Amino acid sequence: MKRIKGMIFFDLGHTLVEGTHPSVRRVLAQRLGLSEKETRRVGRLIMTYPAREPDSLAHAILSLVPRLDRAGIGHIVEDVWKAQSGAAAVRPGAAALLHSLKSAGYGLGILSNTWYPFFLGVSTFCREITEAVDHVIVSYEAGKKKPDVDLYRTARQETGAGELPCWMVGDTYELDMAPAMTAGFSTVWLLTHPERETPLLARVLRGELPRPDWTAACLDEIGPYFGL
Repeated sequence: MKRIKGMIFFDLGHTLVEGTHPSVRRVLAQRLGLSEKETRRVGRLIMTYPAREPDSLAHAILSLVPRLDRAGIGHIVEDVWKAQSGAAAVRPGAAALLHSLKSAGYGLGILSNTWYPFFLGVSTFCREITEAVDHVIVSYEAGKKKPDVDLYRTARQETGAGELPCWMVGDTYELDMAPAMTAGFSTVWLLTHPERETPLLARVLRGELPRPDWTAACLDEIGPYFGL
């Protein structure tokens, strides 16, 4: 690794890129008729299973929820797969921020809960993002997902960051800020959807949870924290 100031890891969804809403977990739950318990189990599978084609994922879901219709599940998974592979779009200011940070001497990484078709879409339609980063750690390849602290430790180790400073930039306290703090990262909380974070934000403001090192309402507010 060339000499850098430190490694800055970014979440993908709602941080550097936008995708579909609701989440893929909720879309599949609705179309497959899953219970809430099944939704949680299937959601974890989607994000940590290394499927690179829909049939493989359909079989894995069927093994997890054997009551599902064998004939219909394949078509549903394929439909959602295709929709997700074309859904990614770069968030305003994301590419400019990455290039500025890289020019300033920081190493850049992606650390994200995502499944293969969405990341394929990011690689296809958001190349200004993937080409700017030095390292990619994604849950479907790692076999684990945030908020697993080991994913953060793996990111530090696999990128060769060692004792260099590491930062995590993400939009959720539970998945990005809390585990990153536990792993010894500095943190930047990007409040792209503050309404989703209101209960945790209130606890942070009351001093019940540790504050991130920086909080931003948009990507343009992150640069000053890194001296840009």
